[in-house]
Amino acid sequence: MSLTMRWSTDLVTYFASSYWGMAPDLPHDAFEREVDADPKPFFDRMLDAAAEVGLSGIELAPVPGGWVNALRSYGSAAAFKSELDRRGLQMSSSYVLPVLLKAVLDAPDAPARREAERALHDDTAAHAAFLREVGCSTLVTSTIPRAEFSDVVGVPAPAADFDAPADSALLAEIADLLNGIGAVAAAEGVHVAVHTDAYSLASRTADIDSLMSATDPDTVKLCIDAGHIALDGGDPLAVVEKHSTRAPVLHWKDCAMHLPPHTLSGPPMARHDEMIKYFRVLGSGDGVVDWRAWTKLLDRNDWEGWAVAEIDMSPDPQREILQGIDFFNRELAGDRHRL
Repeated sequence: MSLTMRWSTDLVTYFASSYWGMAPDLPHDAFEREVDADPKPFFDRMLDAAAEVGLSGIELAPVPGGWVNALRSYGSAAAFKSELDRRGLQMSSSYVLPVLLKAVLDAPDAPARREAERALHDDTAAHAAFLREVGCSTLVTSTIPRAEFSDVVGVPAPAADFDAPADSALLAEIADLLNGIGAVAAAEGVHVAVHTDAYSLASRTADIDSLMSATDPDTVKLCIDAGHIALDGGDPLAVVEKHSTRAPVLHWKDCAMHLPPHTLSGPPMARHDEMIKYFRVLGSGDGVVDWRAWTKLLDRNDWEGWAVAEIDMSPDPQREILQGIDFFNRELAGDRHRL
């Protein structure tokens, strides 16, 4: 059986401020405020761009390119679906940061935890209802960092904290929370997929194995991001080989090399800005992922799903999306039949 590729991109690909004629060094929170003030022109242009480059779908991004601003832009899920339909697009998936999940874990006492979990479930239910109306079945989220980063710029965290094995009780607690939101989403015909964020409790092979074994395979899936796994020093091929049958969405991006997590410091967006310097477009030539082996493993596992060609905050999104897809068509598509 050969792979049937459906290409999508995450809207974070269009988040570079320079793409919008803003200052290239504009802080992300300032960019976020610009979009939040009137998101519709931004969404119109991103959807137009995705259609122009020949994609079949889009993945909604974290704020300001997420489902809430999509709803604000067009007024209803049905209206948003109409905007997708008239451009020949579908929605592959929708990503939400695990802010509310972390709030549950950080709750200081039982009443606070119940309230935080209620907020998590309410948000998941609303998000899943939106996805159902749009015709999308995958709500992507992630877990928490495996250790604490240093908040002081230039001051590294202890390397041993990130090198230590994950706490099994914490992994079990997170699995319970994922099962909870998976059940909530399932009521709307949607499943949750855990994104393999670098340095999270879902980026290293052993942790992914633990979470997948402790969660319901019908309601909790996996969103395998090759670049994030490789950035954390992991093995994306091992994850694909074992878990791609449970992955309705794959992020096809590369990275230049392993970036030790303890070296990252400062606020979250400062760390993110450093991380994305290491990400590479599929087929860039200087990445570490073996894409031929990746593709063969997917073919061997009869993988079906969405392939997301994305690169965070690309300075030239149209060119880079096409570069990745062209590399697949030119260099990888023929390999599918030589296993």
